[in-house]
Amino acid sequence: MAGFTAAQWRILIILAALQFLHIMDFMLVMPLAKKLELRFQITTNEFGWLVSGYALSAFTAGIVGSLFIDRMPRGYALASGVIGFIAANFLCATAQSFAGFLAARMLTGAFGGMINGLIFAVTGDITQPEQRGRASGIIMVAFSLAAVIGVPSGIWLAGHFFLQLPFYVIALCSLLLLLGILTQLPRLDAHRLSATATKNPVRRVLAEPRHRRLYLLVVFHFVAGFSIIPYIAGFMQKNNGVSDDQLFWIYAVGGAATVFTSPLIGTLTDKFGAVRMYTILSLIAIAPFLLVTHECTKYFPLLLLLSILFFVFVSGRMVPAMALLNNLVNPAVRGTFMSLNTSVQQLAMAAGSFLASLILVAAPGEPIRNYAWVGWFGVAANCLAIAVANTLKNSQKP
Repeated sequence: MAGFTAAQWRILIILAALQFLHIMDFMLVMPLAKKLELRFQITTNEFGWLVSGYALSAFTAGIVGSLFIDRMPRGYALASGVIGFIAANFLCATAQSFAGFLAARMLTGAFGGMINGLIFAVTGDITQPEQRGRASGIIMVAFSLAAVIGVPSGIWLAGHFFLQLPFYVIALCSLLLLLGILTQLPRLDAHRLSATATKNPVRRVLAEPRHRRLYLLVVFHFVAGFSIIPYIAGFMQKNNGVSDDQLFWIYAVGGAATVFTSPLIGTLTDKFGAVRMYTILSLIAIAPFLLVTHECTKYFPLLLLLSILFFVFVSGRMVPAMALLNNLVNPAVRGTFMSLNTSVQQLAMAAGSFLASLILVAAPGEPIRNYAWVGWFGVAANCLAIAVANTLKNSQKP
């Protein structure tokens, strides 16, 4: 397995830093569920609109971006997305009503979705197939650090100062990172020649049966996770009596565990294959899917252990999934594929969150009911993802 060059490392670090801010922004709303419900006087079901609205907006942005993304230099496109992301976070920070905050979150989702697709497109552009498991693992460390540092810091800032301060911090940090992108990231426009020769890259992407199966995998993967993830913090606090300080430790310790496991999963993916690793991790993930959604204990050390298992195995599935996607996509339409993938991914997130909101019952400040049924729904979607992944087994590149 070839190692990364110094140039590859610089680009991967920039991408991971950007992914950190994007994921922190997306994840932060979830552990603030209780505070947002009280601040805007909304129900748990209405809180689900924040997650669904963000995802649906990112879905729309991905569709629009797929029409032109492979005709632009990657660096220029990425900088444009970050500028919009900064502006949207300032709007989140200054929103005075639930409607205003929801609109700002949807705008953030649009630019965040654009950024997410470009991050993985650039990752695929600068690496070889035998490196993409490790490269995806490095990018996934940003998810872990967002949980270890970003989200706990956001919870602390919101709890000790004021609710919307974390969004100011994200905007300011994104501004600093934008300067790094403008000065350090290459244009990365080698893909444009082949993209220009393709008159309709979207049609070309969707015409391939393998691509359609990859998108189906993405749908089941994210419906499974995001039927459960947006409501974990609220369930822990409302049903299991977890305090703000204990919630801080759940995200910090769970995220810290994945800092070590994500690169390891990436290395194992390159060694054993993406489909095999995805299948193994997804089968193991069934246990934490069920354990975190059932009100089985109020003993915090055990809740912490269950949360760690959820972080490691449920989020760990994403490493082989992204390696599989990058390996099976034609480089000429990788940007288009990844932009559309962002749309599919966000639509699946919105669907998972929305469908779960129809199952859940909870008034403001009251315990959440029917979350166990959501857990079983997530397991069903997870099993469908495993089945689809295994139809791609013979398509993998060595």
